[in-house]
Amino acid sequence: MSKRFSQILIRFILSLAIFIFTVFLTPNFNIANIYILFISSIFVIILDYLVSTITGIHDYPLGRGVVGFFSCIVIIYATQFFISGYYISLVSSIIAAIIYSLLDYILPNREME
Repeated sequence: MSKRFSQILIRFILSLAIFIFTVFLTPNFNIANIYILFISSIFVIILDYLVSTITGIHDYPLGRGVVGFFSCIVIIYATQFFISGYYISLVSSIIAAIIYSLLDYILPNREME
């Protein structure tokens, strides 16, 4: 298994775990069913990849910190406008972004050379 594929798989599992955690523990975060949970996790991964590729925010320490955190809030919150059956309040997206950003900082983001 390639390193890039394993990173994508880890991101998917991480995103899925965050959504499961925040759906049950955070008010105003509702997902209609398990399929919407999987779809929204994939959607967040795709948006995160596009934002980091286009802007290059993950290439700099500040990008992985503050800028990455705010882009994560926007991505998690904006997902509800593209996925039917997914609703999240702004406060819940901040909580999810805190968890996601902390775990994203711990995980390796690039291939080791």
